[in-house]
Amino acid sequence: MRKGLFLAPFGEFSDPRRVAELALTAERAGWDGLFLWDHILAGPGTPIADPWVTLAAVAALTTRLRIGAMVTPVARRRPWVLARQAATLDRLSGGRVVFGVGLGDDGWREYSAFGELESPAGRAVALDEGLAIIRSLWAGAPVHRVGTVHRVDVPAFLPPPLQDPIPTWAACRWPHRRPLRRAAALEGCFPIFGGGWPPPPPSPDQISKVRTALLSLGGSADADLVVTHASWARPPGTGAELSRFEEAGATWWLEWLGPEGLTPSGVERVVGAGPPS
Repeated sequence: MRKGLFLAPFGEFSDPRRVAELALTAERAGWDGLFLWDHILAGPGTPIADPWVTLAAVAALTTRLRIGAMVTPVARRRPWVLARQAATLDRLSGGRVVFGVGLGDDGWREYSAFGELESPAGRAVALDEGLAIIRSLWAGAPVHRVGTVHRVDVPAFLPPPLQDPIPTWAACRWPHRRPLRRAAALEGCFPIFGGGWPPPPPSPDQISKVRTALLSLGGSADADLVVTHASWARPPGTGAELSRFEEAGATWWLEWLGPEGLTPSGVERVVGAGPPS
């Protein structure tokens, strides 16, 4: 089970240079990945960095970390622009990108404030159409698609990403079935469970149930399955506890570094201490 960081690029971490320096510290401390929240708005007065520009700075400074936006709400992005951004970042990083996708929500009015799709059903259609377009464009062949939301008629996008395809993880609010079906067709699942701020980790039993559900829907046994946990707020305990998540089917453990509850210097301490073992 690989260990990564799940960082909100808000506040002091809206400075891409600071995030890149943090990523270099993470790589030296033994972390396996750095994944950034993808938001346009947050609480009033909160500075926010664009994750894709910030990840380019991270890619240029590191050599080993897996990186990605976790997760990008495809319904508020142009899928062809997103396809180009991800492919370019994958080449810049030497093939280290993980592509996280989801519906997003309107909690900070990131849809309604701009007159974008507000209904979850409409966002789901836009996500599925957009994801199909993105993966077709990555394949390096002409794309001709007419959908409910998007129409595309283009020659091959070149150059393609280094990875074929870029591993894609879909966010799933457990136990909803439609996002699970989406994830089962991809390379990974990023399950979201309820439970406060910072969110507590799921139980190994919950992770096992997610893995079983994905397999029942045709998912690959090799697909990634992600656990997020703020161990700085709720220590995970012994290595045996961590191993139970791996036995249940988790392939990634992401340290939740949200915008509240931990100062920037506290984030740096967590990162510098290295992953739990």
